[in-house]
Amino acid sequence: PRGVDNLLVAGRAIGGDKISHASVRNMMACTVSGQGAGAAAAVSLKQGVTTAEVSISQLQAELKRQGVRLT
Repeated sequence: PRGVDNLLVAGRAIGGDKISHASVRNMMACTVSGQGAGAAAAVSLKQGVTTAEVSISQLQAELKRQGVRLT
């Protein structure tokens, strides 16, 4: 939404009916987007900035520290 800062959306940000959604099999996408959102929130708090201002390189470093493969 406009005018809202520090809002991160993770999980099933997808639309469709029951049948099409069943074919997506997106549980892993839910997991990794949640981890990414959590890491971004933690980095923003550590840096004292909004989530939009988070340093991507520092976020990537945090995700790598957590064992996430970014390639």
